Amino acid sequence: MRYLDFGTVSAEQSQAVYHAVAEELRPGDPITLITVSPDRPYVCVGYHQAASREIDRAYCEEQGVPVGRRMVGGGAVYLDHDQIFWHLVMPGGAPPVQAFYDRLLSAPVGAYRDIGIQAEHRPVNDIVVGPRKIGGTGAASIGQANVLVGSIMMDFDTKAMARVLRVPSEKFRDKLISSLDDYMTTIRRELGDGAPTRETATARLVSRFSEVLGERVEASALSPGERERLDHYAQILFDPEFVYRQEGWLQPGVKLKDGVRLYEGVHKAPGGLLRFIYRDREGVFDDVLLSGDFFVDPPDALQRIARSLLGRPASEEVLRLLLEEGLAHAAMPGVGEEDFLQAFRAAKAIEATV
Repeated sequence: MRYLDFGTVSAEQSQAVYHAVAEELRPGDPITLITVSPDRPYVCVGYHQAASREIDRAYCEEQGVPVGRRMVGGGAVYLDHDQIFWHLVMPGGAPPVQAFYDRLLSAPVGAYRDIGIQAEHRPVNDIVVGPRKIGGTGAASIGQANVLVGSIMMDFDTKAMARVLRVPSEKFRDKLISSLDDYMTTIRRELGDGAPTRETATARLVSRFSEVLGERVEASALSPGERERLDHYAQILFDPEFVYRQEGWLQPGVKLKDGVRLYEGVHKAPGGLLRFIYRDREGVFDDVLLSGDFFVDPPDALQRIARSLLGRPASEEVLRLLLEEGLAHAAMPGVGEEDFLQAFRAAKAIEATV
């Protein structure tokens, strides 16, 4: 197993590194494990999310907090130096997603237990200590590689996380902070003064991945090709054109013409939150955005479904048919056709405001 200890780097590079390694990976190349932390806080939305619906863009811009979009699903997250991020990049041909999690998440679970925290894997992809979450993870295909990402939570700033998110009111934000404190935990919270150093926690993680994979660890560095792609992704992933892609018609100030209505529905499935946002022009789908904090393989499956809906009657019958076709060869743990239909029904019930 090739190991890249990337240390502390810029926010942009910390997110870009595994994208770069994954794109350069070829069949037969060694599995690569990366550990890294950003030198300053930033926000990252999941690949399938509508960023304008998830984060407080104005606040982030005013405070100089970078906002990026990763090519892995999941929700909007606040990332800083108190978290040690790990990325496992493997040649293609992974088993079904749940089996992927069941096998490989035993490594970070084992690392937590090695330092005295009784962590467990809670399907689909959470790592928990009792009722509290201590690590979210995600998986995706990038290029010819399969990628599994996660973090070792040394500590976490729940107030900062709550502040960068878009919420309906400040009262709601206060409740969100309280919920995060109840829902999440960290190494510092669990062990107090007995918390290990970052170096010790990282070493245990690397050792556990070595055991789970049956691979000897070999320290390495980025190749020239990976370094070039790192610079590319550091720019692309934080470009507002990519972060807020396909969302121009959702921005404040966009006026709707006669006969055109905007609808938005939300549904919580076991595998994540779904948003069904669409513009209806005289009874047909004029624009569609399927978003949320779920995981999909292949990553563009929902974009293809959204494109297939354009110009079709805005009806549940049409949606059901195209969902059935579009999801036939896609993997979405904890999310199914009926969940999208529920989100559509919710959208039909309440007309959105822009």
